[in-house]
Amino acid sequence: MTGKEVSEKSHNNGVRTLLLLGAAAIVAGILTGLIGTAFRLGLVWLDEHRVAGVETLSQWPAIGWVVPVMVGALAVAIARYLVVLGPEAGGSGVQYVEASVRKQIVPSRLRTIPIKFFGGLLAIGSGLALGREGPTVQMGAAIGSEVAEKLQLTEDDQLTLQASAAGAGLAVAFNAPLGGSIFVLEELTKSIRLRLAIVTLLAAGTAVAVMRLIIGNNPDYSVGPSLDYASWQLVLFFVFGLLAGLLSTYYNKTVIACIAIFDHFHSIPILVRAAIVGAAVGLLCWFAPTMAGGGDNITQNILYGTYPVLLLVGILILRWFLGSVSYSVGAPGGLFAPLLVLGAAAGAIFGGVLAQLFPDAGINPVSFALVGMSSFFVGVVRTPLTGILLVVEMTAVTSQVIPMMIAAVGVVFVTTLLRSEPIYDTLRHQLIKSRDRHEEINPALGAKD
Repeated sequence: MTGKEVSEKSHNNGVRTLLLLGAAAIVAGILTGLIGTAFRLGLVWLDEHRVAGVETLSQWPAIGWVVPVMVGALAVAIARYLVVLGPEAGGSGVQYVEASVRKQIVPSRLRTIPIKFFGGLLAIGSGLALGREGPTVQMGAAIGSEVAEKLQLTEDDQLTLQASAAGAGLAVAFNAPLGGSIFVLEELTKSIRLRLAIVTLLAAGTAVAVMRLIIGNNPDYSVGPSLDYASWQLVLFFVFGLLAGLLSTYYNKTVIACIAIFDHFHSIPILVRAAIVGAAVGLLCWFAPTMAGGGDNITQNILYGTYPVLLLVGILILRWFLGSVSYSVGAPGGLFAPLLVLGAAAGAIFGGVLAQLFPDAGINPVSFALVGMSSFFVGVVRTPLTGILLVVEMTAVTSQVIPMMIAAVGVVFVTTLLRSEPIYDTLRHQLIKSRDRHEEINPALGAKD
């Protein structure tokens, strides 16, 4: 063959490979869209019936509380038992996908999907403050890995499809195709390659298109009239970013500390520990059913301006520890959605206090709530572009992009100054250490049970 013929053959092979990878991304996107949407709908149904059930039981206050306590204990114990059957399916799962994409651990397989799906429904549906995005990210990764293997793609293309389908899972969880795609580049792979970007956009776009065919195309959160701000208020957003960086640093520490405390009581069987946490959350559901679960309803009410500042402080404290304790169990569930509650509450408190101190300054607490959502995400996960895009797509509000950018700078400055490691880096490092020591993996962190 001449050099030109060799080059032409190589080009044709490259085109065929890319077409095959693109077709695989569409298949993985469709499957991720279907499973992710079913998971979303299941959680909505369980949330509604958890609240309705407590309202019905309130007619018998003397004994009614026993039901949510027992249901919570049983549901969380079962969710944790499912993880015993497949340890890689516990916790958020994002750290597992990251380790897999970096070739540090074997990819998630099909058995992960039912464990993540039903375990997530049990854990989050029972009231644990966990997010739907972690399960959908890992289920998407498992789908991508399986499709790639069936098509006998090269190892690099298998990893590309796995990461792309994981991003499609996040996109479905939050109706955010761009946010899910950028998450792959900024967090999962920490690299920008044209091939990866194209395949990720294709998988995420397909998955979200399937989701929208089933449940429509409304933003996850509704925000009131257009939010305006004066240019001088950008200084306030930067100051808030500094505060959000400090809060997110200590939230990461709280999560890791709660996992360590949960593991410390290793003399108590893991399922008993899980049941105790589930029972405590069930008791919370009896007194305040709307304060439990993923927290989408709380975030929405904050964006409506429903809560006064004092109540927001209570919500911030409650959800701060509820989210950390819930994650320590190791049941299937993510960190992202609970972060949005904390960020929105912190922002609304900051903006609400300023609005009361300076009533003529035109300060809107909802603006700070929106910026708080992205800022807290940036501080915990350390992904500025993903955090901003997710909030923009979830709310369909673009007017706060510049305040979000300014605040993100403040967040990164403080977290860097405090040497705060991103949460998923911490979780992934512990996961790998446990594997290397041949210990039994605690899915929440990677430590020994």
